[in-house]
Amino acid sequence: MRYFTRNNTLFLRGKFRAASTGVGGGISDVTTIFNHTVPSGFCHESPIEYIKQILADNQFTAEEQGNEQFFGMLTAVPIKNLCVFSYGFITVFITAGVTNPNPKGPNTINIIVHSREGLLEGALLEMIITATEAKAHALFEMGYNFTGTTTDEVVVAYNSDSEIVHEYAGTFTEAGKRVYECVSFGVPHAIRRYENLEEGMTSFFVYSTLRGNEWVEWDKENCPYYPCHFNGQKCDLCYCPFYPCSDESLGDWVDSSDGKKVWGCTRCHLNHHPEVITFLSKNPEATLRETIEFAREKGLKLAPNSTE
Repeated sequence: MRYFTRNNTLFLRGKFRAASTGVGGGISDVTTIFNHTVPSGFCHESPIEYIKQILADNQFTAEEQGNEQFFGMLTAVPIKNLCVFSYGFITVFITAGVTNPNPKGPNTINIIVHSREGLLEGALLEMIITATEAKAHALFEMGYNFTGTTTDEVVVAYNSDSEIVHEYAGTFTEAGKRVYECVSFGVPHAIRRYENLEEGMTSFFVYSTLRGNEWVEWDKENCPYYPCHFNGQKCDLCYCPFYPCSDESLGDWVDSSDGKKVWGCTRCHLNHHPEVITFLSKNPEATLRETIEFAREKGLKLAPNSTE
């Protein structure tokens, strides 16, 4: 899964098995999932045609559109207020506005859940329930007397080439627990971003077990570990879009605190070179191999002891 923002739109690109509650929803194999900010006063007689036009405007192929290989969401919330939450193999993307639960107001809570691990279709659907329960809980905790707005949407997806490891996704399961934690923590933060109670910019949070199970917000401007690799590094992609790449020239499988193997890439320099950051910002769907080849052409070191 690769994600990026472009033209007021969050895009997830890959090969997914997904379920959507939104326009043109259902269960399908898709290559594109997106959340698009509509202009003020938006009104369109055919939302599905509008969504197709977004794909065309961003130069995704006509073949993909013809096969309906996409799920799209619409929101009045600016994509700069997007919040991203990472908890192990689960990543959740939230835009949220609840100025008024009435549909005439500029409000929608859109949630995209991505799992790197495969789900049975029952678990895929159950994960929508889990995310919705967490959203309702978060709203009540914030003092609202409603469980959502009338235009809320949820998309749940996993990499279609992943091994199916989750039969269920309720709140007592490993997958469901992570989704519930991401959404219940994430909805209040996303709402505050939209209401300008916190800085209006895309935010990235990671659930960390290193300091006693807590959420940590990544702040590239005030990182206490800078520079963690080399002077002059850039940190825009500190949380690597290729993770876990499993390329042992760049990292290693290590034991985590819970005894499981996790991918450790502390010696990888690839995504900290300013030239690579620029390359990936212009080519957000570039593969790891293409990115490595670009770095080699520029004579950049991939790791501290690399001779390349």
